Amino acid sequence: MSTAATINVQALLHELEASGDWDVQEGLFLTFNVDLAFLERGVLGLCQSMGARVTVIADAGMWHPDPLAMKGAGTEYLVGFASHSGAFHPKLTLLVGEDRVLALIGSGNLTMGGWQHNSELWNVLRAEDGQAPSALFDLAKWLEQLPDRVRLASDHAAALNRVAARLRTTLNRLTPTDDGAQLVTNLDRSFLSQLPGGPVDELTLYAPFIDEHAGAVGALVERFPTPKLTLVVQPGLTVVEPQALASVLKSQGGVTMIADTSGRYRHAKLVEWRRGAHRQVLTGSANLSAAAMLKTVSSGGNVELGILTTVEESLWPEPGLDPNHRLELESITDIPALRIGSIVPEATGRAVPQLLSAVLAGNELEIELSYPVPFIVELEYTNNPLNDSWKPLGTMVAGHQTASFPAAQLGDNALLRLNWAGNDETSQTRGPAVPASVPERLRMRPSFGRAASGPRIKSRDDLLGVDLRYLDAFAGQLTKIHEDVTALKTPSTRRSGASTASGAERNADFEEEQLAWLWELEQTAQHLHGPVFSGFALGLPTPLQSTGWEDFDSSENGDLDADADLYGEDQNAPPIESTEPVEPLAHAADPDRIKKVRRDRIRSFATMPGRLSTVSYLGLARLSLCFYCAGDWKEHDPEPIRHITSFLTKALEQAHASGMTDEAKALAAVTLTCVRLRVDYTATSPATLEAKRLHDRCRDLDLGAVPLSLVTEYTQCLSAPGGRPLETADVYDELQTLSEHPQLDAVIMAAEGHGYDAEVLGPSSLQISVRAKEPLPAATKVLTASTVPLGVIAISKTTGKSAVALWSDPNLYCIEIGDNNRWVHYRSKLPLNVIIAAMQSSDGGRFRVNHGSFSRVIPEAELLAERLGLQIPRKIGTPPGVCPNCYMLLTPSGICATCET
Repeated sequence: MSTAATINVQALLHELEASGDWDVQEGLFLTFNVDLAFLERGVLGLCQSMGARVTVIADAGMWHPDPLAMKGAGTEYLVGFASHSGAFHPKLTLLVGEDRVLALIGSGNLTMGGWQHNSELWNVLRAEDGQAPSALFDLAKWLEQLPDRVRLASDHAAALNRVAARLRTTLNRLTPTDDGAQLVTNLDRSFLSQLPGGPVDELTLYAPFIDEHAGAVGALVERFPTPKLTLVVQPGLTVVEPQALASVLKSQGGVTMIADTSGRYRHAKLVEWRRGAHRQVLTGSANLSAAAMLKTVSSGGNVELGILTTVEESLWPEPGLDPNHRLELESITDIPALRIGSIVPEATGRAVPQLLSAVLAGNELEIELSYPVPFIVELEYTNNPLNDSWKPLGTMVAGHQTASFPAAQLGDNALLRLNWAGNDETSQTRGPAVPASVPERLRMRPSFGRAASGPRIKSRDDLLGVDLRYLDAFAGQLTKIHEDVTALKTPSTRRSGASTASGAERNADFEEEQLAWLWELEQTAQHLHGPVFSGFALGLPTPLQSTGWEDFDSSENGDLDADADLYGEDQNAPPIESTEPVEPLAHAADPDRIKKVRRDRIRSFATMPGRLSTVSYLGLARLSLCFYCAGDWKEHDPEPIRHITSFLTKALEQAHASGMTDEAKALAAVTLTCVRLRVDYTATSPATLEAKRLHDRCRDLDLGAVPLSLVTEYTQCLSAPGGRPLETADVYDELQTLSEHPQLDAVIMAAEGHGYDAEVLGPSSLQISVRAKEPLPAATKVLTASTVPLGVIAISKTTGKSAVALWSDPNLYCIEIGDNNRWVHYRSKLPLNVIIAAMQSSDGGRFRVNHGSFSRVIPEAELLAERLGLQIPRKIGTPPGVCPNCYMLLTPSGICATCET
């Protein structure tokens, strides 16, 4: 039976790919928002290794990509856009082969947050061994109908029809079975109308977004009369209007409000009810909103996809959620308001053009808009956004929806965007970049992956163990990449025909557009290396081999998904605790001949001529570091440090162009730590000189700002001197000696990101200068970036006012400096951003601690300031010759030229 659960989708795909028996013809991803960098790095290679053509369809209105992330879009896989009056909001991962199918229907978008960091719920539907759940047949029907219900470009609709036909063909060979899972869609009927309804003993509701009138919650309570209603929220994260919710539930008895304070963004959607021992749940993409629950697609609702199943155990609370993170609220109005914004632009009187598709067909570029635009729009292109400017391609006539342009100057990796005049006819507005699609490339199924020669590397233990055949296989991959370098052409050269360029011409092309060339090299390298070694090189957690259940521990901020963008929210999930290090490698007891082979292999890799990919160099640096720490060289031998520095330097040189800067910096931080722990810097020796060369190479890197998850993963298998596992703390202890105040790095970055001038006063104190008239909000905003106690002095450049904010969990002290300082104390176990949000909405009183008059000094605040090394300033009078209003110098006659007084 299909049961909704928290699943690590990426680990599940790793497991399928590693099994070696999945021959996938089509891979389809439907998503509200998509992060193409995450897709290309962690998902695309797995699907292509199984033989899948990959199609991604996302909401056109949410398409705001990073142009540098679209390296293979349009050539390696198809990116399509659905335009609809509501949101295109389904979350579907579908793999279709000749005799088996895997479908995942859930709540997670195709982003790092949706697949790894957020708390999501997924239903897994499998068709194999001659049988298929009946819900898959309904899914095939839904996919067949979808192109007629939403606006898709013709090539995107054709791709969706192709996948639906492939799914239907496979399912027709299989026998339907009823596993209790019922597909729920809203093409013709609302979600609510498909729920059984009637009195229930218990009803539980959760979604990250509740509409501003709480209409969906009211409709569900009406459909399921119950004496016990549990509503789960995440204070400061759940989008909700508490007053509207309280109004809807005013006559509902037995209401329990639960605050999930775990910090991990709960993006799953859950409607769960119980009658006696019978428990059912609705999961999927639908939030608790009218557009998702109460409307159909034809009536302007969202496009949603869900699963109705029977479960034995409640899905709330999830297993592993700390009971201390489940707090019962006394009142609905205790929930901090988080209001729903709008994705609709401010009224401009003009329609907003939306480029849906750009197809390279022969020497022509065919484009489609979501609808005809009643004014002229220009089309621009670039062949490489890194070092190539946007150039005009042509003009599209008003009232047209499709157009063709000559495409001789376009490369296969070209990006297109629209450009049109604003209301005042003087400003220009530009749409998001859309990749050009090359149909002849997209029609071909990938042939790499399993065709690679040599034994298949299924885990990092293969590469690091005593079976040297895996090192030989890896050497063959590097040789193949090296041999293929001259065969690669730059993306600015059309790849539809055979190349006739000479080696000198290809080298000239490479020198001219080496960054674009590197994009293609990365794709080739990752395909040849396969997902296991690529993951090893990129610091990805090792996938589970036996299950697909979640085992990701990461402190990297998970994006709270583009659903937050839908409502104008900008939120970040707090860190998640990292795992303990695994047992380090120990090669000291290995036979000398095996250790010699490892050393010889590293030497041969270091002397390879030409250029490899960033992934290859990262993998070589990490492999060499593992062998170095495991004892494959004698103590104080400078050779391994020299080779590691060489590999790392090349990776760092290419990292920015490859989008792997964090990975290169994290590996550099771990490498620096391992070497610093092993080398005596007080002595002069060849090893010391190599270590100093490494240190100089890393001196200017911002190593303190790399994601903790990457540092933690790169420490795996490594040892500190004495044989104990190298820990993440070792890395940060070493980095602390390289930075005067490492704990303030993130805070300084946050302050500068807000446009403030920041000055470090001490290890736990900071001074910022702001342009705002009132400096206190800026001081509290900066505090949210700190994970340790911190004091911030904020000074207004405009008014000269100053304020102090002191934070030491769970206490926040705010001091506004004046003739009589104003002292305010807040205390709460909720996250700091919740307190600040309440303060800004005039709701801070519920967190305020009464100390009497606001002018009364709070001794605890003074003690905290002293402990943080911060001196609370006094109000400074206006110096002679300075305007007391704007603080500008007065003229000799005593007049302020600015204020004219």
